[in-house]
Amino acid sequence: MADTQPENFSVPSEVFDEMAKKYENGLGGAQNDIVRALLSHSKENHPIDSNSVIHDNACGPAVATGEILSQGISPPPKIFATDYAQGMIDITRSYKERRGWDSVTVQQMDGQALSFEDEKFTHSISSLGVFMFPDGKKGLSEMYRTLKPGGWIGVTSWKDVRWPTAAIAAYEKFFPNAQEPLALPMPKNWMDPENCERNLREAGFHDVKAEVVPCTNRQLSKEIGASAFVEFITYVSPTVKSWDEDTRERFLAYYSTLVEDMFLPANNGNGVELTLYSIVTSGRK
Repeated sequence: MADTQPENFSVPSEVFDEMAKKYENGLGGAQNDIVRALLSHSKENHPIDSNSVIHDNACGPAVATGEILSQGISPPPKIFATDYAQGMIDITRSYKERRGWDSVTVQQMDGQALSFEDEKFTHSISSLGVFMFPDGKKGLSEMYRTLKPGGWIGVTSWKDVRWPTAAIAAYEKFFPNAQEPLALPMPKNWMDPENCERNLREAGFHDVKAEVVPCTNRQLSKEIGASAFVEFITYVSPTVKSWDEDTRERFLAYYSTLVEDMFLPANNGNGVELTLYSIVTSGRK
């Protein structure tokens, strides 16, 4: 993949505020696949039980929290779900109310400056979260600080979310002589298992392991699937934002066709699907 941005490129929280209501549907259940793989690491190394105290860090639309509670642990563990984006917090609070998540505490909080006391949690989880922090090292440091000795950490990131390949191809077609690369939020130091393991070890964790996990974006149609990626790149790429409306519309139309071509008929005959690849990394304090 072509170089796309500086190492510290990050997405402002207001972007996730705007995207919050569409974020979960846009991934078409892929994040649930990722979280299940992450929780399987926990089950093998530090199982969650009724006495667990869990931090769902950069919780987004509470996918990890929902998956943990769906395991039917009785009584359910205590979960603290936090996110910097108010839009994600609003969604998580609505789930807490509608689904009766009495053991869940929801708080708006910066993952790089957590207000929790030291050694509070038995499990610290960040699915598709900390790798997007402006300062990922600070985020891991805060997860380490707030984790009990012997506690378990689990984080996930993207190895190949697929849409950047289409975006770069479209950019190279429209701007073959461009002097600057297309700016995209793809933190390179989280895009292969070795780097992910090193990130956790440098933060002080041990017994670290990382694996590439396939996950599936399931949509009713190619057009619906592509529309989510079109909207996402419009929000997150400063390059795309900088263009005039006509250039942006022509680029996005072509980009959309490239993304549509990536989706294949679903194996069950219902809609379409696109295989993505994530990295699941875990360890102990």
